[in-house]
Amino acid sequence: MNELPRPAQVYIWLIFGLGLAAAFASLIVLPVEPTTVLIVIALAIIIAALDHYPVTLYSSQKNGAVEITISVAVKIAAILLLPPPFVIVAVFGGTVLAELWLRRVWYKVLFNVGMMTVEFTVVAALYNSIHDPSVPLLGSVQNILALVALGLGDVLLNGFLVSMIIALATQSPIRYVWAQNYKPLILHDLSMLPIGVFIYILWQFSPWSVILAALPLILMRQSYHLVAELRRQTRGALYALARVLDERDVHTSQHSDKVSEHSGLIARELGLDLDQVDEIMLAAAMHDIGKIGMRNDILFKPGTLTDQERELAKRHADIGGDLLQKFPMFENGAAYVRHHHERWDGTGYPDKLQGEAIPLGARIIAVADSYQAMTEQRPYRAPLSEEAALQELRNGAGTQFDPNVVEAFFRVKGLASVTTDAPALIPAPTAVSLAEST
Repeated sequence: MNELPRPAQVYIWLIFGLGLAAAFASLIVLPVEPTTVLIVIALAIIIAALDHYPVTLYSSQKNGAVEITISVAVKIAAILLLPPPFVIVAVFGGTVLAELWLRRVWYKVLFNVGMMTVEFTVVAALYNSIHDPSVPLLGSVQNILALVALGLGDVLLNGFLVSMIIALATQSPIRYVWAQNYKPLILHDLSMLPIGVFIYILWQFSPWSVILAALPLILMRQSYHLVAELRRQTRGALYALARVLDERDVHTSQHSDKVSEHSGLIARELGLDLDQVDEIMLAAAMHDIGKIGMRNDILFKPGTLTDQERELAKRHADIGGDLLQKFPMFENGAAYVRHHHERWDGTGYPDKLQGEAIPLGARIIAVADSYQAMTEQRPYRAPLSEEAALQELRNGAGTQFDPNVVEAFFRVKGLASVTTDAPALIPAPTAVSLAEST
């Protein structure tokens, strides 16, 4: 825990302390009866079992893994069926069991236990403050509003608590963290409410009928798992493909790694979610994959290409796009690769797209690729300094490059905003050659 900033450490202890206090207060008021104990233990075990099998959607070195579970549906059903103390104690105990079972780092255990307990203490109190128990669950506008408050409260509070710890730990603005990590999960979290209501309705018919709810829960979990597995296999296949080009041209590998890194920084600065950042970084790493179809005498030519050779070299964008389009999970990435040589003013290739008709990922890669190309040593010219390369980007903002993307890159570099009030200049011939030869 010592590697975390002090505010993050304080936040973890605060959330755990609040969760522990809520669980202790609930435990005190629980009736000491065999039925009560059995219900709480059974609910805790179900929660722990479901939390033990999370699905990792994607991960990053900076923000860690983004995981989802389906236990929230059971917790929501418990709020609809049981008094709050039952739910709070079961959530606390179930989360403790799951975290110990998963063998997470101790301070992550503290935070996850505290966060889940605080979250469901608040949403249970919110629901019960609105719900009218004398009317059926869906029998009044008031009770429907109580359900809406329960679902939205769970989504918003979970998003805030999780985003806050990531923001404090990474020293990032919370709105960026929320956009990158949590926004893609909103629909998943909202889907837990109707499943929780479904479990509640089954319980009204017969407690044993709740077993029927296991099928949609298992199917949902399995579908998420299959998507995550397909994503993992797609990434593996793409990187294996890239290694073929790496073995042919070591420079391409080093260049692409840097372009991927720059692209990720720009995408995060623009506030894109983690899934989009990951997709753009992968496309950036693959942006030169079309060179696998280029002749060696063109790919390794030590001097400037002739006009005819340049036209042949330009085909690498289409070749790369066609190749990557074969992967169903990477259609957006294929478009980024195909169009990373388009220009903001519509004079690029292969399709002469203009402005925002160019996919955002391609606009990001274009800036990252051009900057990296200009600052690299090539057989036919010396590298530009960082200052000179940034000036070329500034000159090209509004003609060759999306000015918003250039501005984001300048912010990443800790520099002043790009001014585009004056007519933008077309980059000098050297810069154009550098940018378009990659």
